Amino acid sequence: MGADILALPTAQLQRIALIRISQLTRGEVRGAALEAMARHPDLSDLRKLYFDLSQNEFRVVGGRAPQWRIVYRLRDALPGPDARMLLQVVAVGARAASEVYQLAGTRLERQSIVRAPAPQQSPSRAAAAPRRSLAEAQRLAVERLRHAQSRRR
Repeated sequence: MGADILALPTAQLQRIALIRISQLTRGEVRGAALEAMARHPDLSDLRKLYFDLSQNEFRVVGGRAPQWRIVYRLRDALPGPDARMLLQVVAVGARAASEVYQLAGTRLERQSIVRAPAPQQSPSRAAAAPRRSLAEAQRLAVERLRHAQSRRR
């Protein structure tokens, strides 16, 4: 994991990655659960945490999502009076070309999975479904996250 952080392209990204891992360790943040993805290793028992030059994980920078990921898992603690969940960072790297997910799969010695393609929608249903731009979908996702955060307060 240390080599992954040192391989990040800038010292600022390296610092942000360390800050985000520290936040994970203290329980201040929690990443999203990974889902099984076609043509990728099965990492559905792992989680991902976003980061970029902005430390705010929900901020869309220049119309794009954060480009870096920390892939980790929570493991059962060793038995004892101070038993807590253990955090295992599996990989830190780029989202581009699924680099970080492939690295995590390799480290965990997991093979790529191949799933059947999703069934095609009928032309009439596909035409009826509204299409959103990527920017609109990101804006709606950020709004939903902010709304969920305000309800928790």
